[in-house]
Amino acid sequence: MGRPAASLSPGERTRAALALLQARGVNLLVLDEPTNHLDLPAIEQLEQAMDSFEGTVLLVTHDRRMLDTVRLTRRWHVEDGRVTEVTPD
Repeated sequence: MGRPAASLSPGERTRAALALLQARGVNLLVLDEPTNHLDLPAIEQLEQAMDSFEGTVLLVTHDRRMLDTVRLTRRWHVEDGRVTEVTPD
């Protein structure tokens, strides 16, 4: 890229961080509201990266589109200090 990291947009920083994590071979990703500050192309790239990731992903999001798009094995809903497992439709 040839630019200082401080000059990257939030979306570019997120993409760079995900690329670094994939290159390092991590087996667990914890993503807290990963679509914040991302434009639609960056969100779609993130969804593709998550789909091809072979490890475990713990995803915390309010983004309904992302929840409907990514492949989930288990899903929980947290509200008022209670955690309930959501069964697939």
